[in-house]
Amino acid sequence: MVEQAAKLRILDCCKKLSEHQLTAPGDVVSVRAEGGMLITNPETEMSSITENDIRFVGRDEAKGTQEALHLAIYAHREDINAVIMNHAPFCVGIAKRLKSFPATLDDMAQIIGHTAKVSPSEEATDILRTLTGRNACLISGGGVIATGRTLDEAFTGSLVLEKGALCYVGSAIIGKPVKIGLFDAVLMRAVYKLKYSKKDQAAKLKEEQGG
Repeated sequence: MVEQAAKLRILDCCKKLSEHQLTAPGDVVSVRAEGGMLITNPETEMSSITENDIRFVGRDEAKGTQEALHLAIYAHREDINAVIMNHAPFCVGIAKRLKSFPATLDDMAQIIGHTAKVSPSEEATDILRTLTGRNACLISGGGVIATGRTLDEAFTGSLVLEKGALCYVGSAIIGKPVKIGLFDAVLMRAVYKLKYSKKDQAAKLKEEQGG
């Protein structure tokens, strides 16, 4: 029952990622499960994912670096219960050229952090280091990792990060890139995590787990 509910949430997330054009071949979605995780098949495009494309992977049963990365994130971050690895176009563009970019929108500062950093590689150690204090990061050469206490929060983070990247690129083209001040961004993030989102995410996590 719990696994079935989680699979339905994953299918809905994949559909929304595809509808918002935030994916490319090879992208995956996973959620934490007892003893491991549920993860989509990277060989199936998000728009075509079915329940048969979602499988359980135990903590020591990773096949390939992608599954190993997701398991490593869950092992090192107890606050994370969902991971999205995708390729949103503006994020990919920034990841190929920069090492980070600042929060350009209030919701980016709240959900992601005061900056979005670019991991130098897809190695788990680099990704985990880059995610420190943040819910998402970009990957050098293209790609995004978005995480959350719930799958809903991870999806929102992925969407917000792309919106922030679009805002940053657009403002850079016409003049000076916009950004939220460090103090304001840190304050927004703290208030979001400690107050406004805490009960909401707890309720959504219970719902996602079939509770």
